[in-house]
Amino acid sequence: MRFTVGTALALAFGLTVAASPALAKCNPDNALFEDNFEFMDVSWGEPNENIFVEDDALVVKGWRDQVNFTTQNEGANVCADLTVVETSKPANSPMGLVFWWADWDNYYYVWVWPDGGLEVRRIFKGKSSVVFTTETLALKKGVGETNQIELQLKPRDATIIVNGTKVQRFKGIQPKDGGIVGITATSPSDAPATFKFDNFIVSVPDE
Repeated sequence: MRFTVGTALALAFGLTVAASPALAKCNPDNALFEDNFEFMDVSWGEPNENIFVEDDALVVKGWRDQVNFTTQNEGANVCADLTVVETSKPANSPMGLVFWWADWDNYYYVWVWPDGGLEVRRIFKGKSSVVFTTETLALKKGVGETNQIELQLKPRDATIIVNGTKVQRFKGIQPKDGGIVGITATSPSDAPATFKFDNFIVSVPDE
């Protein structure tokens, strides 16, 4: 469920949509890791009923937080296509990307909702805080819609880009040994949702 202070923060940031083009350029030829999910790569762990590859996509049912250790970087462009495939409760079914991961007590993640909401949170020493929350017209609304989420990660700041539109740049702290990237999805326990990730790329920024 969306964080309770989200509404106030959304009012502070306003309804966000920018005219500038995407800043992150995920280059498969310069990739630290690329996955079009032709099969379940071992770097994602073992498949089970909650996470598996189907029809050239990584599918999550219910919930999953999963990092990929081959994505460790000291600055990267991250791209992925995200789709909430099925849910009876869109407001309670966010999905997104994990980044600047050091361990499960220290990391950041971005969530998007089918209704156009977007939120970045930080987990620090096991405690969660909201970095920012906003509504953005850049997100395609509705269950079944696919949104391309891009991150431009630097040691001290990150930029969120949605479907080619810059949404927000914000300050943060990359782990000293470099951050790791992953995926996240969650749904109500009484109404499990289905999520799909595709075209996952983590590439070194062009000089």
